[in-house]
Amino acid sequence: MTDPVYNAAVADWFAREPAPLSGFRGIAGSQAQGTQVLAAVQTEGGRVAKLAFRAFACPHIIAACHLLADRLAGESVEALVDPALPERLQELEIPVEKAGKILILQDALRACYDASIEA
Repeated sequence: MTDPVYNAAVADWFAREPAPLSGFRGIAGSQAQGTQVLAAVQTEGGRVAKLAFRAFACPHIIAACHLLADRLAGESVEALVDPALPERLQELEIPVEKAGKILILQDALRACYDASIEA
């Protein structure tokens, strides 16, 4: 990806292979809206053991999914409720006009958390 709209961090995270989905799932958004995120979390001892995503989205959001899967591993499952996305995603330099799409990602994480505590 050499589009000047995306920085090197986005290109790096976007290029990663998605991990297999297993565990508690949450979905948010829709393809009709232009962004849909399916998240799956495996937990162990109240912590995020593994987080994986599938996304129908722009490269910024797909990169954000990969980054979060990496950075939330090992954290408390409560981090899915308030993942501090602005701070965590700073390196991706996501344009302000895509802020609504980040909320879709946050909603998918929250749905994973909800599914995990209902089990």
